[in-house]
Amino acid sequence: MNNKLIKEHDAEQEQIARALDAKKRKKLLIKIAIWVGVALVIVTVLYFVLKSCSGEGETRSYSYDPLSEDNGEGFVDQPLDFDIFTDEEYADKDKGVYFYSDNVGYYYTTEDREDAPYQARLFIDYFDAAIRGDGKTLNTLFTDDYFKNNGRPIKKYPDRFPMQKIYAAKVERIGASTTENTIEGTMIYEYYKVSFLLKDNNGAFRPDLPEPDGGTIPLIFDVMTVKGVSKINRITQIVYTK
Repeated sequence: MNNKLIKEHDAEQEQIARALDAKKRKKLLIKIAIWVGVALVIVTVLYFVLKSCSGEGETRSYSYDPLSEDNGEGFVDQPLDFDIFTDEEYADKDKGVYFYSDNVGYYYTTEDREDAPYQARLFIDYFDAAIRGDGKTLNTLFTDDYFKNNGRPIKKYPDRFPMQKIYAAKVERIGASTTENTIEGTMIYEYYKVSFLLKDNNGAFRPDLPEPDGGTIPLIFDVMTVKGVSKINRITQIVYTK
């Protein structure tokens, strides 16, 4: 009788152990499924962000230096004092900024600046300064860290450079994060995909673009905002290879 009770007890304990093991395995499988799901989401988001910039091929990114001596030559020869608005073809082109955030599109010109959100104002100022060849203003739109570039300094724009026939500017917000900083307050980091067209490229602003009218190569702007003031902290160029 006692042996029978012992066997029944052992069988019951074994059944309980199997049930516990099954629960543990189920929990582990659920965790693995969650981890795999999160990884797939991250990979998918990165894939589509990079793919949306151009479309095909492998990608690599690097800090973009507009005044690098490694950039190309053979651009349109444009005098420093040339007024681009005397070009009737360019004067008719759309020089506003198409700004997209959270799948909602907005359109801004320099006249809309005061009514635009702080994120859009930065890009309105950026394109306006570039069009006017105003390097002095353009340099104020970047953080000190941008020019330091992790020990590989990026040159500042000269106070004055040839005007740029920029048009069809498009800015798309693709991400954001918030970091608390006890000294400077709350720092907001936002990421934008930026593209535009450039007629008669003279090489003073985008020497990486195919000259003289070769379309656009998108850039990724890292924007840092502190106390409502936004500045460009880094520009990354995405290069596609077939």
